Amino acid sequence: MSKKHYKYRFEQSPKKKGKCPKCGTDNAWRYYQDEHGIRLDEKYGKCERINNCKHQLNPNKDNFQITNSTNHININPPKTVQTLYPNKKLRQEYEESLKNYTSNLHKYLISRGIPKEHLEKHGLGTRKNTCETLFIFKNISKEIANVKTVVYTENGKRDKDIKPYSLKQPESKTEKYSMCLFGEDLMDETNSKKVIVVESEKSKVIASFYYPEYDWVACGSANGLTQEKINLLGEKNIIWLSDADAAGRENSSIRNLKKTRLNFSVIDLFPERTDGYDIADAILDENKINLEEAFKSKKVNAVYALKNKKVQYNNSTTSMSVNLRSDWARVADNFQIFIEYQTKDENENISWILEVKVKGKETIYLEVDHEDFCSVKRLKNRLAENHLAYKAQENQHTEIQNILFTETQYGKAKKMNRFGYDAKSNAYFFSNMVLVNNTNLVKPNEFGIIHSKDSYLSMPLSNSKLDKRFLLSGYEIRFNDWFKTYQEAHLPEFAFIPTCFYIMSIYRDVAVKHKNTSPILFLQGSAGTGKSSIARSLTCLFGYQQDDINLKSKNTEAAIVKKMGQASNVLLWMDEYHNEFAHEGLLQAAYDNAGYHRTPEVRRSNNETESLDIHAVLALTSNYLPSNHIFFSRCVLVQVDESEKTESQRNAFKELNNLEKKGLGAITVELLRYRELICKEYLETYKDFESVLINKFEGQTVSQRLYTNMSQIFTCAIILQKNGHIEICESTDYYDILDEFSDIGMKFITRQNEIQSETSILNEFMGILQMLFERQQIHEGVHFRFDNDLLLIRMPSIYPIFKEKYRFAHHKSAPDKNSIIQEILKLEKGRDKKEVIKTIRFKNGEDVEQKSLNNSTSNSISITYEIYQQRFGLDLHNRK
Repeated sequence: MSKKHYKYRFEQSPKKKGKCPKCGTDNAWRYYQDEHGIRLDEKYGKCERINNCKHQLNPNKDNFQITNSTNHININPPKTVQTLYPNKKLRQEYEESLKNYTSNLHKYLISRGIPKEHLEKHGLGTRKNTCETLFIFKNISKEIANVKTVVYTENGKRDKDIKPYSLKQPESKTEKYSMCLFGEDLMDETNSKKVIVVESEKSKVIASFYYPEYDWVACGSANGLTQEKINLLGEKNIIWLSDADAAGRENSSIRNLKKTRLNFSVIDLFPERTDGYDIADAILDENKINLEEAFKSKKVNAVYALKNKKVQYNNSTTSMSVNLRSDWARVADNFQIFIEYQTKDENENISWILEVKVKGKETIYLEVDHEDFCSVKRLKNRLAENHLAYKAQENQHTEIQNILFTETQYGKAKKMNRFGYDAKSNAYFFSNMVLVNNTNLVKPNEFGIIHSKDSYLSMPLSNSKLDKRFLLSGYEIRFNDWFKTYQEAHLPEFAFIPTCFYIMSIYRDVAVKHKNTSPILFLQGSAGTGKSSIARSLTCLFGYQQDDINLKSKNTEAAIVKKMGQASNVLLWMDEYHNEFAHEGLLQAAYDNAGYHRTPEVRRSNNETESLDIHAVLALTSNYLPSNHIFFSRCVLVQVDESEKTESQRNAFKELNNLEKKGLGAITVELLRYRELICKEYLETYKDFESVLINKFEGQTVSQRLYTNMSQIFTCAIILQKNGHIEICESTDYYDILDEFSDIGMKFITRQNEIQSETSILNEFMGILQMLFERQQIHEGVHFRFDNDLLLIRMPSIYPIFKEKYRFAHHKSAPDKNSIIQEILKLEKGRDKKEVIKTIRFKNGEDVEQKSLNNSTSNSISITYEIYQQRFGLDLHNRK
C-alpha cells in the first residue's frame, strides 16, 4: 500500500468552502484544486461534516471526467496571495469587545468559576449590542488576524441553528484573510511547555484555565490543522487531543502531523465514547482528569522519537538502533517502522499494518500477517521488496517489537476477508470505497481502514484482478438506463431472469435468511447463442468484468472454494459446466448455504479447522443440461437458443460493451441503498408472489423447489418495481406486477419441469452425445448425419462409446440401448416406429474424408433434430 501522488488536492484555508450538495450544510463543502491552485468544477469536493454526512466526489479516481470551463484554465502560474488584516477601526472594536463580558458564553463560564481576566486574556469577546461570542484570533506576532463569531445558548451550548462565521473574504483572488491557530499568540517562546491541540476554541479557553501548565491552541475543526499551522509549532512537543468521535480520531490534521518529523502524540482520553465528548465537557461535568498521568498511561501514536535503554529511533538520520550487551547496533540505516493497526479477521487471524518512514522518500504502508511480522527473515523479505535493508537479528527485532507495543498507540480493526456485504458492520466493500449503512460511500484512509459503527474495519487483501473486479470507477449510470441496453442486446426473454438474479445476489443474505437456500442460475445453450455474454455482463455491475472461471480447466477443490469465498452478496460466474465436473458437490453446497471446512496449512499438526463459508450466488453457463436431477432441481434454467443476432442487437451489444469498459459499480451502489426497504417487505412480498405463482399451476404436478427458486429470484426485483425504484416490467400496480412476473416465471418453470419430468435417460444420452462431438470422438457422416430436418444416428457404433463414457462419469452401468430407443419413440409423436428405427447408410468408419455413403447400418435411428436441440441443448453443428 505505497502512498500515491494525487494530481488534485483540497483547497487550503482560507479559501471559502461551499454548500454540501448532499446534506445542504453551508460552508462545509471543501473544493478540489489543480496543481496551479485553480478550483475544479465545484461538484468535486468533500463534506467536512465527517460524523454526519461524509459525502465526497473525488476527481483523482479512475475515469472521473474533469470538465474545466475556460475560466478554470490558467496557463500562467497563480499570483501570490497577500494576507489581509482587519483595519484599525475593526481592531479597536475587537479589542474593546474583550472587555465586554455579556455574551451567553461569558455568563456561563463565569458562573462556572472561570474569571473575566482569563477570558479576556484568551481572546473571548462579545459583539457590541448582541449576545454573540467573538473569538479573537491573534497570530504569533500578536496581530489580530481574524475573528470567529459564534452564538451560544444560556447553558453554554452552541446554537446549531446559527452557523459560525469569520471575516468575509474579498472578491479579489490575490488578497485573503488568514485563519491562524487560536491561541498561538500565548504559546511559550522557550518551548518548555507541551502544546495541546484541540478542535474547539471554547475547549481551548476552558482547558487553559484548568491546565495552565500546557500551551493550548485550537484549530477550529477536525481537519483544521493545516501544514502551514503545523510549521508554526516547530520543535515543540505536540499533543493532538482527539474528540471522541470518528472525525476526531481519523482526520487530515493527524495525517498532516505524520507527514512531518515533529515530536507529537495522539491521545484519546475517552476511547469508549463516540458522541464527540472532549476535555471541556469532562471539566464542565466536574470530571477533571490528571492529564500528566493520562499521557503516561495512554500509548502515543506515531511518536518518532522513540527511545529506551535498548532501542533508539534517530530522527535526524531516520534510523533504528538496538543496544544489546552495551553495544549499539544500527539495524536500519534509512527507515523506521511503526505500527498503525492490528487487525483480526473472523477466524482470529491477526495481521499488522505497518508505517515505514523512509529518509527523503514517501512513507510506505505495508500489511503483513502475524507470522511475517514475528519472523525476522520474512519481514526482511517484505522490506527488501521496497529496497529497504533490515539488518536486525531475532533478539534485536524482539526489542523493536517491545518498544512499539509498550510505547506507541495503534488502532485495532476488524479485518474483512471478502469484498461485498458484511452484516455486522452493515457495510458493502468495494476495492476502493465502502458503502456504509447503505447511504454513505466512504474512502479508506492510507492504511486501508474505515470507521463504521464505532469500530474500525480493514479492507480485504486482494490482488490486482480482484481490485479491478470490485473497483468503483466513478462513472455515473442508473439501473434503468443499463437495463434498457442489456435487454436490447440479449432480448427481453433471456435478460429478465438474469437481471432479477443479479438483484437477488446483492441481497443474498436476506433471501437465504428466509429459506436457507440460494438458487443457482443455469444458462444453457449451444455455441454462439450469447449465454456467456449474458452472465459476463452481470459481473460488470460490481465494478468491472470478472475473469473467466472455466470449469473444464484443472480446478482443485480448494481453488473453487477460494473463489466462492472471495465475496459476499455478489454474483460469481462459472463457465463451461459439464456433467463430468468432479466438484459438483461444492456447487450444490452453495445452494444449500453449507460451509466448507479445512485444516489451515499452519495447523497441519493438530485437529483445529477453519470454516470457509460461501456467500456468493452462482451463475453457470453450459452447452449441456445437468444430468444429475438433484443438482438440476437447485438451478433456475434459462435456455438461450437465438444464435442469429439482429442489427439492433449487435448495436446494443456494442453500446453495452462500451458501458462496461467504464465500470458499472454505481448501479450496485444505487440498488444497495434500498436495503432497509428490502428487509422490511421481503417476507410479505415473497409469500404474495409464491401464492400467485403456485395458482398458475393449479392441477399440475410441479416440484415445490421450482416455485421456491423462482420466488427467491424475483422477490427483491418485485419490491423495487412496486416502489418505483426500477423499471423492469410494464406494470406499476402491485398485483399487476405480481401477475406479470408470475407469467414469466411460469414459462420457465414449465420448461424446466418438463425436462425434469422426463426420464433422465435421454438427458444423459444427449449430454454424452454432445460431449463426444465436441471432443471429436464422433464425426459427421461416420457416426451421424443430417437429412433435412432429421438427425440420423448410427446407434450400433455410438452406443458402445456411450456405455464407456457413462460408466466413467456415473460409476454404474449405462441404460440399455432399448430403453433409450423407447424414450425416443415417446418424443417422436406421429412417426411410425419403422420411420424411426431403420437401416441407414453412413460413411465408412475408417475414412472420414470419403464422400460416398457405402456402409449400411441396421438399427440406426432417425430423429427430429429440432426437438432435441430445444429440449436438451443438442448442437451438432458448432464444434468448439
